[in-house]
Amino acid sequence: AETSLPARPTSTMATLAAAAIVIAALYIAHDIFVPLALALLLSFALGPLVQLLRRGRLGRIPSVVAAVGLAFLVIFGTGALIGGQLVGLAGNLPQYRTNIIDKIQALQVSTIGAGWLGRTTVMLKDMGTEIAKAPAPVDGNVPGAPRPQPPQTRAKQPLPVEIHQPEPTALQIVQSIVGPLLQPLATTGMVIVFVIFFLLQREDLRDRFIRLAGARDLQRTTQALDDAGSRLSRYLLT
Repeated sequence: AETSLPARPTSTMATLAAAAIVIAALYIAHDIFVPLALALLLSFALGPLVQLLRRGRLGRIPSVVAAVGLAFLVIFGTGALIGGQLVGLAGNLPQYRTNIIDKIQALQVSTIGAGWLGRTTVMLKDMGTEIAKAPAPVDGNVPGAPRPQPPQTRAKQPLPVEIHQPEPTALQIVQSIVGPLLQPLATTGMVIVFVIFFLLQREDLRDRFIRLAGARDLQRTTQALDDAGSRLSRYLLT
């Protein structure tokens, strides 16, 4: 009787090919998938707020717009606050630099002679001093010393060359300022669009998922999805 060979190499190659295709697709389309993932998380976090606004007799679209606007207002306000703190820190760096130098000098004084650490510090300091010393000039009358060369045979000193960049034009200045901001602004815009879409179509997406998963027990499936969504929303808010 003939025996069929196992198809393990074929299945392994197919799995590797599928994994390579998925990785390549994720790498190529990461500019889309990253905002999509962020929007999905934000939509779960803002879901309870939208439901609360809708219970207050506010329409679906106004509730979504109000929740998204409030969320991004809080995000941008927090970013502006952190940015202001960083700007203040950068302005006070000279004062902090003086304090840090004083602390380092005090630490060096306290560690001199304190066991092996002090001896190592002194040794390294002495080595650095010896290396930094300039060589003593050689007298021409000393036997064996090199004789000075005539002026004709002396090597010519190289001329210093300075490279000056041309002054940037107004268009180049605008590009240098706006260019780095385009990618974050585009990502933020995509996240806002995706969040609004997910919140507006939340129930429709849930119903479509139930139809794909099976409609044998609609009540339990709907309850399980709502419970999972509420738990995930509370977790993300926390």
